[in-house]
Amino acid sequence: MGEVLVLEKRVIYSPGTDYDALWKKIISELFEEFILFFAPDLYEAIDFRKGIVFLEQELHKVIIEHNKGKKIADKIVKVSLKNGEEKYVFIHIEIQGKKDPDFSKRMFTYFYRLFDRFQENIYSIAILTDLSKSNNPQPFQYSFYGTELMYRFNTYKFNEEDIPSLKKSTNPFAIAVLAGIYLHQTEKNYHKRYEVKKKLLKDFILTNPNLNPDYAEALFYFIDYLLYLPHELTKQLTKDLSINIEKEAKHMLYSEKIKEAPTLAEYFKTVREEGFEKGIEKGKMEEKRNLAAELLREGFSVEKVAKIVKLSLDEVKEIGKNL
Repeated sequence: MGEVLVLEKRVIYSPGTDYDALWKKIISELFEEFILFFAPDLYEAIDFRKGIVFLEQELHKVIIEHNKGKKIADKIVKVSLKNGEEKYVFIHIEIQGKKDPDFSKRMFTYFYRLFDRFQENIYSIAILTDLSKSNNPQPFQYSFYGTELMYRFNTYKFNEEDIPSLKKSTNPFAIAVLAGIYLHQTEKNYHKRYEVKKKLLKDFILTNPNLNPDYAEALFYFIDYLLYLPHELTKQLTKDLSINIEKEAKHMLYSEKIKEAPTLAEYFKTVREEGFEKGIEKGKMEEKRNLAAELLREGFSVEKVAKIVKLSLDEVKEIGKNL
């Protein structure tokens, strides 16, 4: 028998950012850690040493076409179990901005479509990323004159997570969940979001010596886009983090994965602008030194040359020595 893992994600996000793609990207990059964090029971059964294979479009007609018009990022992963069997893990992520009374029914719909198509054992889990206490989906129930059905599925709720525990976790998805929680808590306060984003990027990524470089790159990109900030606050964040980037995370500047992340893009822009300004200043200094040399050759005194070209006496004397 095969295994299918179905995940559904519901959340309200700021407009303009492709959040389903963000989750899809970090899941692809850190799949093993994702399973360990959200489905530890399934993790124990998978033999990751044998590798994983992503099968992006295999279930397109089973799920995607059934949900036309919805934002969906799907992942299908072929894995091997420790007992030697090959299994299929299907991850379904849906970004939804409001509570859906048909949520449990839709989870059951995914289940029976997958089961009917593949006759596999299915592991279903709903990841509820909003913080509403009222969002508590119940099992799907069906009853009609003696024909009854009860469908239960696993849930992971952001609103039940303990923030101190997340901060202590070594799994990168604990930080991703933290970022998701902060996203909601700062929905109407960009200055508060600035502070929590700076703390996440600095304390948990840039200055964390124990963080795996692959985790650091994936998380930096994810958090930088997830916790959107207006341009002026992004510029300020770049300025605040630049020292940490230079001293403790300079290797990240050479990562192709995160070179377009907002804060680092601003950093690169700043570096280019500063380099250009330094180039201009260097050019001006060269012109001054050339002019000083010409004036000295023509017999002007050191004091007069220093006054004309606006250089120090020592600088002009040094130029004179090299003539």
